[in-house]
Amino acid sequence: MHLRKFTLAVTILSGGSSAFAQLPKAEELLARKPIQAVSVSTPTAAELETCKVEAANYPKPASGAAPTGIIVKDGQGRILRQFIDTTGSGKPNLVYFYHNGTEAYREIDANGNGKPDQYRWLGVNGGKWGSDTNEDGSIDQWFVLSAEELSQEVFAAMQTKNAKRLEVLFPTEAELKSLNLPAVEIEKIRRSTTGAVKKMTEAATSLNVTDKSKWVHLECGLPTVVASDTFGGRDDFTKQTSAVVLFENGDGKTAGVFTLGEIVQLGKVWKLIDGPSPGAGNSTGTSSGDSAGIVVPPEARPILEQLAAVRPASAPADMARYHAERATLLEKIAAVTTGENQQPWLKQVIDAHAARVESAPADAAAMTVLRTWSANIEKDHRGTGAAGYAAFRTLTAEYTVKMAAADEKSVRDVQKWWRDQLDTFIVKYPTAEDTAEAMMRLGVGHEYVGRDGEAAAKATYEKLAVTFPNHPHAAKARGAVARLASDGKAFNLPQASMLDGKPFSANELAGKPTLVVYWGNLYRDPTGEARVVENIKALAELVKLYGDKGFRIVTISVDDEPARAVQALNAAGGLPGIHLHLPGGLDRSPLAVAYGIQFLPHAFLLAKDGTVVNRNAQVGPPLKDEIEKLLK
Repeated sequence: MHLRKFTLAVTILSGGSSAFAQLPKAEELLARKPIQAVSVSTPTAAELETCKVEAANYPKPASGAAPTGIIVKDGQGRILRQFIDTTGSGKPNLVYFYHNGTEAYREIDANGNGKPDQYRWLGVNGGKWGSDTNEDGSIDQWFVLSAEELSQEVFAAMQTKNAKRLEVLFPTEAELKSLNLPAVEIEKIRRSTTGAVKKMTEAATSLNVTDKSKWVHLECGLPTVVASDTFGGRDDFTKQTSAVVLFENGDGKTAGVFTLGEIVQLGKVWKLIDGPSPGAGNSTGTSSGDSAGIVVPPEARPILEQLAAVRPASAPADMARYHAERATLLEKIAAVTTGENQQPWLKQVIDAHAARVESAPADAAAMTVLRTWSANIEKDHRGTGAAGYAAFRTLTAEYTVKMAAADEKSVRDVQKWWRDQLDTFIVKYPTAEDTAEAMMRLGVGHEYVGRDGEAAAKATYEKLAVTFPNHPHAAKARGAVARLASDGKAFNLPQASMLDGKPFSANELAGKPTLVVYWGNLYRDPTGEARVVENIKALAELVKLYGDKGFRIVTISVDDEPARAVQALNAAGGLPGIHLHLPGGLDRSPLAVAYGIQFLPHAFLLAKDGTVVNRNAQVGPPLKDEIEKLLK
């Protein structure tokens, strides 16, 4: 059923009322099929009789009409579809599709003409988000696309030799210019994309990729990161020099491998630089020397078919089953490979077992299996990348188990155990691909102790920055060192933008006592969002008390989407002050990286001259006393 037909059924929604003369029937609403190929729940003809249709009013935003809509539920009360009108036009501009009661896909009519022009894959379908500007059902621009989903899009283009589907995966001229990369690097990217469609077609023919072929796995090494301050760019330049795709041909006999070559990250989208090539190409592999190419022995090909056919998890409670089944099959593949060719399979075995543990922390048997595999890899593959890889993932899984079982009294003991284990790992595996991550977590662990742990945290961050200067964590580690030593020093931020898009200079911080607050509307549950709103209201009270005396607040949002910050500010009734944002989130936003922010919210209190008076300010009576002193 086209959206236009449904419009007639919901026109009476306009005006913000959920009172219906007559609700549409479930079969009419469920006749609306997803435009994209996704997994969603659709009841059988017999099950339709138990489905229910309900009218709904949704929470009213800070401005505008309250959205209204229709919800379709199955016989068990699980949501199947939601048709939502947020504009008051009387026709739905949002259609949500569900899989076993969890949202799995969304179609968005952003321009209000009755046709979807954006699609979001969610839940069991992944996390990509694309725009269909000409509304023909094909993606013209990606807003969110992981490296794995990029490889799936390339594979889908190869299956149908679809040039357009491949071309939208390349960086646009505007995107290249926005990076502020050196001209030589931009020209290199331009040259690489030339002839990519021809390479894709030739690779698909050579590898016999058909509509029956199945994508299985993407194998990547460590990313290569160039810090933005080394070339004056807006963001760090992140790329993968080794991206290899494993697929199964669908004939029950063969499997294949092709390389994507280099891929680069632009914001929340991974982009293709070159066309795919048969085989493992010139993959450089991980820093530990393991090959990023995947060799598939003939004996493993039937097992690959089983791996591709493993039923995806239908709900969080089903995740342990999914990972356990994958682990069993991956073990069999690892058993028929040897030497360097076995390394990537061993890593995948460990990943599957670790994911199983983290999906069900109370399953002691799963933890035992993971420990056994890790010990055997350490014994039989000492000095390889797989050994350190297995040790670190086993350690983090054990931490998950301990924290899940900890009560208020034992949390500190678990944290002490965690710091000791991280310290041991760093000493034992000083150059492993996960050692920088272990150092970052150890630094955070020391900060958890409070002031008593800051000296150890600072030393750990300094060691990380020196030992792994090109790692993505290095810049944040340097920022954390600056934060821990910021008392009495000028508070400095990189050039930034306000939430409304206007530019902001750190020079504007001087002249008034200022509270700088890092925060984020990162929760997706009502309780978490309500907590964020309450924190904003507490800040608004400070402005109400001291704003007319010269005090001000500057907030720094680390949300991926600025709209999330605006939503929370509006829900709190507003907050007078300066509100800053740069893309990248808590880990990559230059504003957060500048001071290595680890916890949210985090606040600095600045004197009139812009120097730091308190680098760990907490809203409460003591802060009010400090503000009053600064205002005298």
